[in-house]
Amino acid sequence: MIPMRQLVLGDRYTLVELLGDGGMAEVYLARDNSLGREVALKVLREQYTDDEEFVERFRREAMSAAALNHPGIVQVYDRGRSEDGTFYIVMEYVPGGTLKERIKDEGNLGPREAAEIASQVADALAVAHDRGVVHRDVKPQNVLLTASGEAKVSDFGI
Repeated sequence: MIPMRQLVLGDRYTLVELLGDGGMAEVYLARDNSLGREVALKVLREQYTDDEEFVERFRREAMSAAALNHPGIVQVYDRGRSEDGTFYIVMEYVPGGTLKERIKDEGNLGPREAAEIASQVADALAVAHDRGVVHRDVKPQNVLLTASGEAKVSDFGI
């Protein structure tokens, strides 16, 4: 696990563990101390916090995703900037991992399961497209699976 810069962001979200990272951000499992629930906390990497273009793209990602309400899209709950200047987006925590992890751990999907997941992703993307939001990075890492195996599209991208 990568060491965390601080334990609590925004006087509300306690970081628990790193779930994943990409070029522009890291995603942590966190505890929302106000509502008493687990959330996924996407944190813009420190090297981009002074870059107005990246900060604006991060803000737009939160706003675009928050406007989408569909069971197949990861919900955005909040966004903010902590006292130390860290930008973050608070999202629904989906405990089943990514489609990429599922394939890596268990092998190829059967035709029926693959078709079901593809259909769920297509339905979610159709809702996004109807609202003028284009994902631009659909891949197995950005498809999360619920505990019951339902697909949820995440990471509408910086």
